[in-house]
Amino acid sequence: MKSPMWNQLIVDVESGFPACSLKGAKLTLDQVEKLQLIENANDNFQISTLHGVAAIGELIAHAANHNELTDELAMSAGWLVNSLALLSMSMADAGAAAAYKLANIPHQGVAK
Repeated sequence: MKSPMWNQLIVDVESGFPACSLKGAKLTLDQVEKLQLIENANDNFQISTLHGVAAIGELIAHAANHNELTDELAMSAGWLVNSLALLSMSMADAGAAAAYKLANIPHQGVAK
């Protein structure tokens, strides 16, 4: 499988691939590969994102422990945590949608 890339997660899985409810829907081999790449990228980048959130938490804790937690640092760190959480949720949605479609839509050329 190809290495995960961030752009694999910038996709609307629901509108870019057949709906599970569509009668007779089948995934092409290309669609299967793309969905697997989305699922893999989510799995890999969730870990990186969560390491970033942990590092920000450590930064805030150390700054507070040394009485250096300024309003500006607290606000900037808060917005960064917010952005990373939204990114993480978006990645999780794409990964879950990809996994669901892979499991529930037959693949062309494969008996299921």
